[in-house]
Amino acid sequence: MKKQYLITLVVIIINMTLFAADFTWFSQNDSRWKQSRLGGGSSIGKSGCVVSCLSMLLNAEATNPYVTPDKLNSWLRSNGGYSGNNMRWQIPGLIDGDGLGMELVAQSTRSNDWNFLSSQIESGNKVIVKVAGRRSHWVLVVKQDGPANKAASYLVNDPGMKEYEERRLSYWGGFRSARSYSGNWLDEQSFNLNSEIHVVPVNDDESFLYSCMDLPAPADVYVSLENKLDVPIQGFFILGLFDAEDRLISSVDYEYTEVEANGTVDLLYEMPDICPLEEEGNSLKIVYSKYFSTMPSSNDTINLNPTGIRNLTKPETWLR
Repeated sequence: MKKQYLITLVVIIINMTLFAADFTWFSQNDSRWKQSRLGGGSSIGKSGCVVSCLSMLLNAEATNPYVTPDKLNSWLRSNGGYSGNNMRWQIPGLIDGDGLGMELVAQSTRSNDWNFLSSQIESGNKVIVKVAGRRSHWVLVVKQDGPANKAASYLVNDPGMKEYEERRLSYWGGFRSARSYSGNWLDEQSFNLNSEIHVVPVNDDESFLYSCMDLPAPADVYVSLENKLDVPIQGFFILGLFDAEDRLISSVDYEYTEVEANGTVDLLYEMPDICPLEEEGNSLKIVYSKYFSTMPSSNDTINLNPTGIRNLTKPETWLR
């Protein structure tokens, strides 16, 4: 079963651009769901910016499962999530139960309420805003990077784009209202690789046999990982081979596991061929993914950078 998953994983992951990202990005114009009807008859493609932003948030929350805009839309339609085409903002947080996971905690209807936006982000909450200059379009604020009262300081995920590109609130000149959600957010700060990635090749006797038979020399790879959240984290922890420019060459192996709240786990991988790691600039990293999709976005994984890589039999060569 593991090898069957791995074949699928290789096909999917090798076509992805992997980098540390706080949130999945979804386009409301994705062909998989743009025709799906909202509560009042409009479609996700035309009016689904809010449901797309909320799907991004749900996927960034540790206790929630994989949720796409069409899946969330279907659940909302069956659970009173809409009033016409308008979102009932407190309902999406109930998808995993009242008081669990993501929850609406605050809102503002003042234009460019920078104090509200910056204070919510500082407290660890995530904010969806209705942008200025458009009749009704909502985006997800993912980060503050600069003075609180400057629109250019706020990076956003815009579901209105057909392909992802970096945008800031200054693209629209500001915002007109906002909704803030709390949750246990998954990002690169949620994990701690508290060891090097240890590469353990076969012993000399076995290595000699592989060499004589002109076969790849395998290795075991292990690392210790800590969950820094107060809730469990579960998902796929993928061992990836990267080049000197931090581009994924291939997936090597994976472990699907749950790490208990504030707990640690030792991950053990099988590396079929150690030779690619000998090439200059190549390295190993652990990549976290909550789910797999046949059409993943470029923002649906998190790179967990280790403190280094160590081959236990050749430290002078392998220690990074």
